Amino acid sequence: MNRLIAPSAAAVAAIVIIGAAVAVARPEWLPSALHGQIGLAPESAPAEAGLFCKEHGVPEKFCTLCHEELKEKLLLCAEHGGIPEDICTLCHPEVKDGLKIVVCEEHGLPESFCAQCGRGPSASSDALDDGWCATHNKPESFCLECQLDPEAHLSPGAKVCLEPLPIVRLASAELSRQVGIETALATEVTHAHKLTFNAETAYDANHYAEIAPRVVGFLHDVRVDLGRVVKQGEVLAVVDSAEVSSAKAQLITARASLDLAQVTYERTKSLSQTGAIAVKSELEARTALNQAKASSLDAEQKLRNFGFDDERLSRIVEDQDTKSLLDVVAPLDGQVVMRHAVKGEPVQATDPIFAVTDTSTLWLWIDVYESDLAALKPGQPVTLTVSGGDDETFSGRLNWIGTEVNQQTRTTRVRAELENRGEKLRANQFGQAEIQLGDEHKAVVVPKLAVQRKDNVDVVFLPQEEGGVYRPQRVTTKPADKRDALEVTWGLKAGQRVVTKGAFLLKTEIMKGAIGAGCCE
Repeated sequence: MNRLIAPSAAAVAAIVIIGAAVAVARPEWLPSALHGQIGLAPESAPAEAGLFCKEHGVPEKFCTLCHEELKEKLLLCAEHGGIPEDICTLCHPEVKDGLKIVVCEEHGLPESFCAQCGRGPSASSDALDDGWCATHNKPESFCLECQLDPEAHLSPGAKVCLEPLPIVRLASAELSRQVGIETALATEVTHAHKLTFNAETAYDANHYAEIAPRVVGFLHDVRVDLGRVVKQGEVLAVVDSAEVSSAKAQLITARASLDLAQVTYERTKSLSQTGAIAVKSELEARTALNQAKASSLDAEQKLRNFGFDDERLSRIVEDQDTKSLLDVVAPLDGQVVMRHAVKGEPVQATDPIFAVTDTSTLWLWIDVYESDLAALKPGQPVTLTVSGGDDETFSGRLNWIGTEVNQQTRTTRVRAELENRGEKLRANQFGQAEIQLGDEHKAVVVPKLAVQRKDNVDVVFLPQEEGGVYRPQRVTTKPADKRDALEVTWGLKAGQRVVTKGAFLLKTEIMKGAIGAGCCE
C-alpha cells in the first residue's frame, strides 16, 4: 500500500507545479472559474491585462486609485475626470468588454472612477470656460494677440501653459462644513490704490536758517529764547568783536582818503587844462583817486558782510562810529528752534548760535523700493501716520523724487511737503507714509484669504448651487487700501460669493486632479 501512496503523492505534486507554471505563463489555458480566485483578469480579458483589481473593477496596472504614482506615468483622459485613457469606456467603448470593466450604468464610465457619481477623484476636469486665455496667460478680453489673430492659440506647435481648471467636487455639502470651508461676498467699495513706506519728518529747508555771528568775539547780549516767534530783521543777539570796530575805522579812513583824492584830482585836472602843470600830474591824481575808491569799496564790503546796509554805513561815517558791537538778526520769519548762545561766551564766525524755521510746514522723507518708483510722480497725495501716535494723519503732496538708489537698502528717497496742522508734528519723527497712486474709484474687493496662486495666476473658488461643488475662477488683482483685502480688476462681479477659509485646501485638490499640471517647456 505504501508503495502506491508514494508515487501518487509525487504525481500530485508534479501536477500542482505544472499548473502554477501554466497559470503564470499561459493563463488563458486555465478554466475561467479559476481566474478570479488567483487574481487574474476575467474570462475573455486579453492576456496583457495582467492582474485584475477586484476592488475597483479594472486591471491592476491601470488602477490609479490603488496606485497614485501611476497618474504620473499614464496618459489621463482630461475630458472624463482624469481617469487613465486605457480604461476610459466613453472614449474607447471596446475596452468595456475587452477588459471586463464594470461601468456606471448612468454615465458609462468605470464605476469606481465616475467623478459625476462622486466616487472618482475630488477634482474633475469638466471645467467651465472662465474667460482666461491660457495661451498668453491673460484675460481673453485683454488679449491683444487673440484679437489680432483669433486662431493663434490653435495653431500647430502653440504652447499652452495653463489648462482649464477642474471643478472641485466634494462628496457632500456636509463634508464642506466638516473641513471648515467658509465663504464671503465680493463687495463693491470706493477706494484708491496706495503704497505704504517708512518715512521721517524734517524741517522745511526752504524756510529754515542757521544763524552764525559772522565775526569772532564775545556775546554781549542774548535777546531771544527757544520757541520765540520772531520776524525777519529782529535782533536775536549782540556780539562784541574787535573785527567790527576795525572794519568801521577802515571805512572812515577810506572815505576820508577818497574825499581828499577826489578834491586833489579835480584841482589837478583844472590846472592841467590851463597848462599850469604837466599832464602827467593829472594822470597821477586820477590813479590816486581810483585807489582811494577801491579802498573805500573794500571797507564797505567788509561791513556789508557783517550785515550792515547802506543806511547804517552812512551813519558810521557821519557819526564817526567805531563801536565794536554787531547785531545778529533773524533772516526770516519763524520760530527759534535751536539756541547755542550764552551771554559772555566766546563765539566763532561760522558757528551757528541760533536756528529759525517756519514750522507750519514740514518735509517728509520717504524710503521707496526701487520696484515701486515707476508708479510715483510729483503731485500725488501723501498721508503720514506717526509711529506710536494716536493714529492722527497729516496730509501733503509729493514734490520731489530722488535720482539715485541706495546701494545697501536698494531704496530711493522721495520728498513730500506736509501741512503741520496745529503744530503737532515734530522734526525727525518716524511714521508710515501712504502715497495715493490714482483717483478714488469703485472696485470689487475680496478678502486676501480668498485669493490663491496657481501657475503664476490668482484664483478664487466660487461655490455652486449644488452643495459641495466649487468652481475655480482665475482673476487679476491689485492691492486694496486695506491690508487684508485685494481689489479684483477682472474675473468677478460684486455680489458673487467666494471661498475664504478652506480656499487653500481646494487649491490642493485642483493641483492634484488637474490634467497636464505645470507649465509646458
